[in-house]
Amino acid sequence: MGYCLKLREPLADGLKRIFCEEIDAAVGLCRHPAKQRGVTVHEVRKHLKKLRAALRLTKNEVGKNRSASEDRCLREIGRLVSDLRDAHVRLQTLIQLRDDADQQFPRIEELLSMERESFSAAFAGWQKQAIPKLKSAGERLLKWPLAGITWKQICGVVAKTYRRGQVRLAKALKKRDPESFHVWRMSVKELWYQLRILRPLNRLVLEEIASGAKTLGELLGRGHDFAFLLARLDKERGDQALYDELVQLQKLIRKRGKRLHRDALELGRRFYAEPSKAFAKRISIFIDNRKS
Repeated sequence: MGYCLKLREPLADGLKRIFCEEIDAAVGLCRHPAKQRGVTVHEVRKHLKKLRAALRLTKNEVGKNRSASEDRCLREIGRLVSDLRDAHVRLQTLIQLRDDADQQFPRIEELLSMERESFSAAFAGWQKQAIPKLKSAGERLLKWPLAGITWKQICGVVAKTYRRGQVRLAKALKKRDPESFHVWRMSVKELWYQLRILRPLNRLVLEEIASGAKTLGELLGRGHDFAFLLARLDKERGDQALYDELVQLQKLIRKRGKRLHRDALELGRRFYAEPSKAFAKRISIFIDNRKS
């Protein structure tokens, strides 16, 4: 099973193995892109997010400056295709809404299709830029000083990720705006990734918690896609040729988005109901006999 530590493997070696696996997977996709449109960009970005979540587990050991510097480098790689990814998500979200609601929005679909084609042409060859940056990052990460890192340190970072999610949930409950939900979603996804890495400590317990984080992240992700499409459509409100379709689609998005956010808040309240100290104790209880 990938993307997790192994109990019989030195902790530092296991973390560096995970770093390398995510980088190698991203490089492999850049060299051999998937045939299906949008898949390569999506998967490369996913590997980068998983890598960044793993790197944050080591922040206390390597230092905030080094950790932040590497995180910036990885985000810059992700930005090579952010516009292309955004255009693809907007179109796919529209198609999903169209099919689910059995409504047609031909002019808007044509607009978003042309936009995606434009970005595809503009960012052709992004893989050639990404590969050397990824390989350089991999070489730097292999030299990270992790010999002193412990399971206790890692569990402490995960507990802080959980606490950050609680704080961001509270802000989303108060503000209920797209940005607050988006920021909260990032914490939920980071927690999901980090819990997956810790699974071997206790698969039964940690996989159950991770499953809850995954479900919550998916709800927030769909809500984010709706809000993202809605923000793009707002830029076209002066186009009379699109007016009728825009009115129908915006009404549909707001209705679906409201329902998703309601469900996410309800699930989030339950998921984050456990006090952060109790959560930290629950995930750390399995490390008493563990060595780094």
